[in-house]
Amino acid sequence: MQIIHIIRDRYRLWLLVFLTFLGISFITRLVLLLDVINEVAVSIIDLVLTFLSGFFYDVLAGLYFSIPALLVNGCCSSRFLRSKTGRVFMKAFYWLHVVVLVFNALSEYFFWKEFSVRYNFIAVDYLVYTNEVWKNIEQSYPIYWLIALVLVVSILIVWWLGKYLVNKGLKTPAYIRFGWMAFLLLLAFGAFLVVSDSWKNQTANKLNNELAGNGWYQFGVAFRKNAMPYLDFYSTNSNEAVFQRLRKELQQPNAEFVDTLLTNLRRRILPDSLTVKRNVVLITVESLSAEYLDYFADYHQRSYPQFLAELLPSKPKITPVLDSLIHESLFFTQLYASGTRTVRGLEALSTGLPPTPGQSIVKRLPTNENLFTMGAVLKKQGYDCKFIYGGNSFFDNMGDFYSKNGYTVIDESDYEADSIHHETAWGICDEDLYTMALREMDKSYSNGQIFFHQLMTVSHHRPYTYPEGRVVIPPAIKRREGALQYTDYAIGDFLAKARQKPWFSNTLFVIVADHCASSAGHTNMPLNRYHIPCWIYAPDIIQPAKFERFTSQIDLPPTILGLLNIPYESAFFGYDMFKLEPGRERLLMVNYQDIGFYKNGKLVVLSPKREVHSYIPDFRNGDLRPVANDTALVNDAISYFQGAAYLVDQHQYQDK
Repeated sequence: MQIIHIIRDRYRLWLLVFLTFLGISFITRLVLLLDVINEVAVSIIDLVLTFLSGFFYDVLAGLYFSIPALLVNGCCSSRFLRSKTGRVFMKAFYWLHVVVLVFNALSEYFFWKEFSVRYNFIAVDYLVYTNEVWKNIEQSYPIYWLIALVLVVSILIVWWLGKYLVNKGLKTPAYIRFGWMAFLLLLAFGAFLVVSDSWKNQTANKLNNELAGNGWYQFGVAFRKNAMPYLDFYSTNSNEAVFQRLRKELQQPNAEFVDTLLTNLRRRILPDSLTVKRNVVLITVESLSAEYLDYFADYHQRSYPQFLAELLPSKPKITPVLDSLIHESLFFTQLYASGTRTVRGLEALSTGLPPTPGQSIVKRLPTNENLFTMGAVLKKQGYDCKFIYGGNSFFDNMGDFYSKNGYTVIDESDYEADSIHHETAWGICDEDLYTMALREMDKSYSNGQIFFHQLMTVSHHRPYTYPEGRVVIPPAIKRREGALQYTDYAIGDFLAKARQKPWFSNTLFVIVADHCASSAGHTNMPLNRYHIPCWIYAPDIIQPAKFERFTSQIDLPPTILGLLNIPYESAFFGYDMFKLEPGRERLLMVNYQDIGFYKNGKLVVLSPKREVHSYIPDFRNGDLRPVANDTALVNDAISYFQGAAYLVDQHQYQDK
């Protein structure tokens, strides 16, 4: 007991930092739990498992966080710690730690509201793009009031607990002083080597498992695991088995393999009619979930927002243009996104690759150059290929990726400042993006060039602000519904102006979401959070129709090229859906570390530690009912993801 008293006296700063960490972590977990109380498992067993696992990770993270305080207490002399200077130093040191802890708790809350997960590699990314992230926070929240709140709360905590910092001057033998410090450092190091972040997954509910984690700990995990080599973490088969299966999977009636080399998946695509070169405008819309359209409201059980009905009793339509466009377009009713972030959508729409774990290929550094992309195919056909983005293309490595893979990049730096109507942290408003795009299209046409222009919008993104006077929902409310109505308006305005252009009648307009607005759900892979819409609008070329077969986002590039009847050599993993025999449809998606493959009513989920689980998914509410693994289906899933990872890693997915 005497040893405990000595340690408690000598290591007061460390103990106070450690206990404060545990207290704030517990409060944070409780607040996050209350935020999703209707979606978590609330049985006694589930809650006990959630909080016990959470306490375990809080202790580990607290050990790491309190190491600086441990070193101060262990290395400074007792005389200094009891001196006036020492007391001031320790109080300032403690206050700094409390500020960081309170600020982090607030940050975790907002991150949770946005993604319904603890910190992951998105949070790591945010350290790189601090300018955009800070501006977004500044425009979305009363940030300076929140900073003031953090400082006040921190001062109150230090005022309340700071008196316990001064030790009583008990004599501390060297073996206790340095032994305790060495013990804790070794304990922290041992935990680093042994403990897995997967130990927190003790319940069947994804949100409970997320709550069982600790934000600080998960950030460290994400920082270390930013790269997720497929072969190191996921179930595998021999390369021979993988590529034999892929060659069978990717065969289509209008395609023939260029040679018999097993790992060469390239096929000659043979059009069934004469090629007519047409312009293609691919509009990638930020966070456009299918559920936001009136067409899917009943399917996804989405009702009109109550706050909006009270604000505007007339209940104006939120997406009138896009809903009306359904009846004028070739509309895909069962299209599913590859992932939950913009770079995943861009990856699918450009490269046609399955979403391999870790970072999207768009973001991987060093940048992958000369990849096989839709732009590379069309450039060989004489197209002027451009990627036109409303923000700074440095973000998410978009500019470097597209410029090194066959596209000319246009971003916000190319816009004239006096022509910008509205701008947020993420870039210029959509109407200004479309104005610039129209100029680029006119330029290509006047130069006698057929064009392929891919646009990426930014307005449907927090802080949800846009120019005044465009739509009936006022921008001052800063709600998603207003930004979505403006996004819809801007598309309608763009198409109205495009109809006046001489190139309009020879142009395919493809409008598709990059991903859904939210990936949150109580399961690891809620498929209702991947459902996105797609329109192919070309009134002089394509008859309006509904395409109701399951379609993966990676199927769009070969499907669009199929509509153009272009002969080319394809490396795409996607299908030309209009040439695909019924019954062969499949979906591929990723949710952070989990990768999914859906076919014939079953979803196979591959997870780190080579785990494989199968489910019957509910596409309307995201539920997953566990079922036994189907060996053939599991091997199909492994083949797609392992094969894609192999080709990228071996630099065999290049344009030739």
